[in-house]
Amino acid sequence: MLKKVLCVDDDTISLTISQLLLKRTGFALDVDTVIDGSEALDYFEKLFSEEADPSAAAPELILLDINMPVMNGWEFLQEYDPRFRDRLPNTHIVILSSTIDPEDFALAKQYPVVAQFISKPLSVENLEELKDNPVMKPLFS
Repeated sequence: MLKKVLCVDDDTISLTISQLLLKRTGFALDVDTVIDGSEALDYFEKLFSEEADPSAAAPELILLDINMPVMNGWEFLQEYDPRFRDRLPNTHIVILSSTIDPEDFALAKQYPVVAQFISKPLSVENLEELKDNPVMKPLFS
């Protein structure tokens, strides 16, 4: 079980479904939510300003939507990668999106912090796949 997951999505229904599924399946103990990339960056800035050990308090997984207003998932990754990736080595990102654009799948591979790309809506099957992902598997052993 993961101790914490951060869901980044502008769709409140998707956030609610993800939050319930993550908790009810025992995938995550705690689930935080924000509605766009800008709020997610603020979340990590706050983590570093308030926590004595930000790496220990950080989510192990970020479920990131791509298409959001204010700051989309790609813009978030462009900011997160240089600012936080090395400082939070145990935090991994999974893109959770309804996109079918092959360019999005190719772009996701350019970010080493992105462990997987899965299609919405989040499901029990997706969570089982995540547990078997080579990057995520050690977190469930």
